[in-house]
Amino acid sequence: MYHIKKAAELSGVSIKTLHHYDKIGLLVPVKSENGYRTYSQEDLERLQVILYYKYLGFSLDQIAELLAEEKSNLLPHLTKQLTYLTQERERLDTLISTLQKTIQEQKGERQMTIEEKFTGFSYQDTQKYHQEAVDKYGQEVMNQALERQKGREDEATRAFNQVFQTLSQNLKDGLPVSANENQDQAAKLLDAIRTYGFDCSIEFFGHIGKGYIYNPEFKENIDKFGAGTAQYTSDVIAHYVAHQPK
Repeated sequence: MYHIKKAAELSGVSIKTLHHYDKIGLLVPVKSENGYRTYSQEDLERLQVILYYKYLGFSLDQIAELLAEEKSNLLPHLTKQLTYLTQERERLDTLISTLQKTIQEQKGERQMTIEEKFTGFSYQDTQKYHQEAVDKYGQEVMNQALERQKGREDEATRAFNQVFQTLSQNLKDGLPVSANENQDQAAKLLDAIRTYGFDCSIEFFGHIGKGYIYNPEFKENIDKFGAGTAQYTSDVIAHYVAHQPK
C-alpha cells in the first residue's frame, strides 16, 4: 500500500491531480478514518492505464467510460494501448526520416520531391480526429478501422498529401472553392478517410473540415502545404458537404 505522496512520486503525477481523479471517481483509493488516501498495487496499475490513455489524447471522461467497460481486467486496455503506441512510433519514425532528409537537403547533400517533404504529416492528422470518431461511432467500429490501416500507412500518406498539395496549387491558381476541380478533391479526401480511417458520414466530414481551422495543430500542418491551405480546404469541404444529397 502506498500513501498519496509516494504514489505521486512513483507515477510522476501531482498530488493535486490524484485528488482530482479521486473526486471524479476515476481513481478512488482506500481512505482511512482520518481521511488519508492509500493506494494499492491495483490502484497504481489502473493509474498506469489512465496515464497511457492521457498520452494518447483521450479525455478524462472518455477514459472513465473505457475503464468502466472493463472494470476488473486491464489487459484489454494494455493490449489496445500497445497497438496505438506502436502506430505512434511508426508515425514518429516517418517524421524523423522526413526531417533527416530535409536537413540533408539543406546541406546540399540531396534533393527532395514535394511529396517527400510532407511525408508523415497528414496521416498523423487523421489519427488525431480518430478519437473524435470513437466518440461518435463507438470503439468497436474504430477498432475495425485500425485493422484496415495496418501496413498501409505509406499509401495513406500519399493519398492525403496528394489532396492537400492539389488544393494548395488550386488556391495559388485562384480557383473558387466551388470549382469542379476542388469538389473532386473533396470527394477524394472523403474517400481516403473512408479507405484508410473509418466509414465517415457526410455530416462528420463537415465536422472534420471545420476542425482543419479550429484545431491549431490541424491548421499548422495543412498550412505547411502553403499559406491559407487549411482555410481553403475547410471551405472546399463545407461547399461539398452542403451540396450532397440529404
